[in-house]
Amino acid sequence: MSSFVDDEGRLRDQAVVACGYDDFGDEAELEGLHVLLESLDQNRYLNPLGKIAIRHMIVRDLKARLVAEHGFKSWPESQSPGVEAPLVIVGLPRTGTTALQELLSVDPNLQGLELWLTRAPKPRPMRAQWRDDPDYQACAQEMKQIREFQPELHAIHKMDAGKADECWYLMSQSFVHSSWLAQTQLPAYRAWFEQVDKVPVYKRHRRNLQLIGSREPGKRWLMKDSTHLFGLDALLEVYPDARVVQTHRDPVESIPSVCGLCWTARKTLNESESPKTFGELTTNLWHMGVEQTRNVRVGRNQDQFFDVSFPRFKAEPMAVVDEIYAHFGLERSDETRAAMDAFQKQNSADKAPLHRYAASAWELDVDEIRARFSTYRNEQGFL
Repeated sequence: MSSFVDDEGRLRDQAVVACGYDDFGDEAELEGLHVLLESLDQNRYLNPLGKIAIRHMIVRDLKARLVAEHGFKSWPESQSPGVEAPLVIVGLPRTGTTALQELLSVDPNLQGLELWLTRAPKPRPMRAQWRDDPDYQACAQEMKQIREFQPELHAIHKMDAGKADECWYLMSQSFVHSSWLAQTQLPAYRAWFEQVDKVPVYKRHRRNLQLIGSREPGKRWLMKDSTHLFGLDALLEVYPDARVVQTHRDPVESIPSVCGLCWTARKTLNESESPKTFGELTTNLWHMGVEQTRNVRVGRNQDQFFDVSFPRFKAEPMAVVDEIYAHFGLERSDETRAAMDAFQKQNSADKAPLHRYAASAWELDVDEIRARFSTYRNEQGFL
């Protein structure tokens, strides 16, 4: 198999053929692609399936970029309304971010990033038209394949083409995202990712939101992604009036759970990688995100933030939601609150048992996790 760097032209051509568009936009925004390809060529862990899968992911993101560029040109009017005071959920993975997003998504006054539209950005069609849309059908088919061929991954983190998902698919149009670090070991890409200016990534993120939400420009955005921990300063520069909800769970519990989620997908793509090395890399990565976010919040108006304890959210989800609305002065009808309450009760009844993972599975020392996150744990009361 040829090198990733040598394959760049072929990967671009595949994306062009897949969507029929050929304008990738500003090439300066694709520095991340070049760094990624070079780093992949230095990798010694990907197996043949992994190399094929990574190429598929690259084509997927190039295609999304092409579709977005086509949308920016086809609907130029979409770029004029701003994105005002979005509600942003951030926190370590496995801390309740998805459950909170699902509960808040019941509110008809909020709009989210449906998974299929992150793969093919365009003005959001009427929901009744989705099932006849080829882009929706393609995404739904992909999710069906994940359910069938990766049931363990689906059980841990369910994905649905028609439901709101994470922001990182939009951010991957610029190939500046930590998701690549979840796939395999990429030390050169990680070093670059840690220091690169992420403001252009969030500016493109905003352009995508404007495009997707252009038929309801006044509707508040609800978005969620744990990886905003790595770029909260850039997010707040692009969205200075964002309302940020940060979820918190003891890293002694969340870090092994993150490892479990990532390893489920990663182990099929790599060979000869020790669980211990993987556990250390994962711990280091998310510790960096937590510390970066702590530093960003220092000196800012704390009214812009609302902190959610995972144990309390599990015990009193509606009370937490009520407090979020009160803290940010968000309006909500009695009917919407009742719908949220009904959704929460039904969801709790249907929910699968919580996946628990022992730190020892990745040879992680619980005391070392406590020490590594000691400042954060003390601030959040995880003693």
